[in-house]
Amino acid sequence: MADKEKMMQVTLAKIKPHLVFTIGLIFLTLFVYGQTFGFDFLSNWDDYQYVTNNPDIRGVTAKNLIAVFSSHYLGNYAPIHLLSYMFDYQVAGLNPAWFHGVNLVVHIANGLLFYLLVYRLTGKPFWAFVSSSVFLLHPAQVESVAWVSERKNLLAMFFSLCSFLSYIAYRRQTGERRHAAYVFSTIFLILALLAKSIAVIMPFVFLLHDVFLETPVRRKNLFVDKIFYVVVAAVAAGITLVTQSVEMGGGSVDFFDGNSTAKIFTMLPVLTRYMQTLVWPSNLDLNSVYIFYIKYRIDRDVVVALLLVLTLSIAGIYLLRRDRRLFFGFSLFFLGLVPVSQIVPLATLMNDRYLYFPMLGAAWILGGLLSRCNDAFTQNKINPALVLIACILIPCTLVSRERTAVWKNAITLWSDVVKKLPTLKDQRAALAAAYLYAGQKTKALETYEELFALKRNFSDPLAEQKALLQTATLYMDAGASEKALPFLSALTTKFPGYAWGFQKLGDYHDRLRNLPEAEKAYHRALALAPDSLPTLIALGNICMKTGKVDEARTYFLTAYEKGGNGPYLQYLLAGVEARAQHHEKSLQYLAEALRLGYRDLDAITSNTDLASIRQLPSFARLISNYFGGKD
Repeated sequence: MADKEKMMQVTLAKIKPHLVFTIGLIFLTLFVYGQTFGFDFLSNWDDYQYVTNNPDIRGVTAKNLIAVFSSHYLGNYAPIHLLSYMFDYQVAGLNPAWFHGVNLVVHIANGLLFYLLVYRLTGKPFWAFVSSSVFLLHPAQVESVAWVSERKNLLAMFFSLCSFLSYIAYRRQTGERRHAAYVFSTIFLILALLAKSIAVIMPFVFLLHDVFLETPVRRKNLFVDKIFYVVVAAVAAGITLVTQSVEMGGGSVDFFDGNSTAKIFTMLPVLTRYMQTLVWPSNLDLNSVYIFYIKYRIDRDVVVALLLVLTLSIAGIYLLRRDRRLFFGFSLFFLGLVPVSQIVPLATLMNDRYLYFPMLGAAWILGGLLSRCNDAFTQNKINPALVLIACILIPCTLVSRERTAVWKNAITLWSDVVKKLPTLKDQRAALAAAYLYAGQKTKALETYEELFALKRNFSDPLAEQKALLQTATLYMDAGASEKALPFLSALTTKFPGYAWGFQKLGDYHDRLRNLPEAEKAYHRALALAPDSLPTLIALGNICMKTGKVDEARTYFLTAYEKGGNGPYLQYLLAGVEARAQHHEKSLQYLAEALRLGYRDLDAITSNTDLASIRQLPSFARLISNYFGGKD
C-alpha cells in the first residue's frame, strides 16, 4: 500500500507543473470552439458529399467498411477519415452537434499531444504551453476545426503526433520496449496517411529530429530506420496522385500548364500571404477562398516575396548556427508547406487549412523564443515574456472566436466570402445555392440577380451552368416564366451537352402550353441522357396531352424498366390504361400507386384521363380503402 501511495505521489508530482497549463489550454479552446456545437453541416461544400448524402457512413456495417476502404471520395483516399464519420453516425445519427464535437475533441487532443511532444524534446513546460496554445488558438486553425469535412486534417495530425512520440520513445529506449515503440510509430503513421496524405512529411520530420535535436551519439542508423517510413509514405503519395487526378474525379489542376517559371512567380506571393496570416491573422484577411492570378513575369508582389525569402534564409542560417532547437521548428514549418506548394498540382493555391501542419513549426519557434525570454527575466517583477504571451494569446483567442462564427452554416460562410470577394461570380453563386438549400428562395433569387449583374465571367463553367439552371427554375417557380427564358437560352447555347438544360427548357414550354417546342426540347434532353426518368415521364405526359396514348405508354413503361417504379409513375400508367379503356389494368396501376404512397385525391378525382373508371364500384371501394370513402 505504501508503495502505491508513493507511486501516486510521484505521479502527481510529475503532473502538477503541467496541470494549470493543460487546464488553461482546454478552457481557452472550448471558449473559442464551444459555439460549434450549435453549427450545422455546410449544405453545398464537401459536407454534402462526405457526410449528409453519403450512404457509406450510415452506420458501422460490413458493407460500409468495405466501401470506405475500397473507394475514394472527392479525390481523397482517406478511409480513416470516413470511418470516423461512420462511428459518429452509429452513435448520433446525422446530429451536426456530435460531428462538430468530435472535431473539437480531436483538436484539443492534438494540442495536448503537441504540449507533451515539446516538453519531451525541450524539458520546458513554458515552451510547451506557449507552443501548444498558439497551435490550438491561432485563427488560421479555425477552418480545420469548425468545418466537419476537415476532420481528415485533425485525424492526420493526431496520428502523426502519436507516431512522432512513439518514434522518440524508440530512439531513447532499448530492448523490447524499443522495438514495440517502433512498431507503434509505424502503425500510427499508416493511420495518419489513411486519414490524409499530408502525413507524408513525417519521415522527414523524424530525420530533422535526429539531426538537430539528438546528441551525436544517438545518430547511428540515421537513415536505415527511416526506410520503412519512407516506403509507406511513398505508397500513400502514389495513391493520392492517382485519386487526385482529373481522370479519377479528383481536383488536381495544373494551373501553370507545365510552366515552372509561372509556378515560382505565383507561389512566392502565396508564401507572403501565409506569413502575413501567421503574423497578423485578422478576420478580414482570413478567407475560405483565396484568389490568386497566375504570374508570368516579375512584379511588385514577386519582388516583395523574394525579399521575404532572402530574409527568411538569413534567419534560418542564423538559427542553424545559434540554436539548433529553434532551427528544428523553422525547418518543420517549411516542411509542412511542401505538400501544399503545388509541387504536386492541387485544386487550390492556398487555404487556411494548409497551415494546420506548418503551424507546429511556427508555434515551436514562438514558444522557444518566449521561453528564452521567460528564462532571462524570470526574476523580474514584470516578466516581459508573460506580457508578450498575453498580447499574443488574447487577440488570437478573440479573433479565432469571431472567425469561428463564420462557419455556422453555408449561408454565414458564403456571405463572409462574398463580403471579402464581392466581384466574383462563383462565390456569389455558392451563396445563392446556400439560400436555396435553406429554403430561402426569395433571397436565393435576389442573390442570383446580383450575380448576373456583375460584369466579370465565371471561373468555373460548372458554377455558371448550375447558376443559370437554378435562376431559371426560381423564376418559373415564382410565376415569372418570361424572365426564365433568357437564362434557359443562355444555358442551352453555352452548354449544348447539358441534358438538364433542355429538360428545364421543355418544362418552360410545357408550362406555356407550347407542346411542340416542349416535345422538341425533351427529345434533345433524352438524346443526351437516355436513362433520364424525368425526361421519359415528361415525354409521356406530352403524348397524353396530344392524344398519343400508345406512345405515352411506351415512355412510361421505359421509365418503369429503368428503375422508376414509384407511386407517381404508377398513377400515370393508370391514366394511360383508363384512356385506352383497359379498366381492370388501370385500376391495378392505381391500386399500386396508392399502395406505394400516392395520396393526391384531388388529382385522382379531377384527372380527365381517369374519367372512364371513376364510375366503377371497384374504383369507389379502392378510394374508400385509402381515403375513408371521401371523394
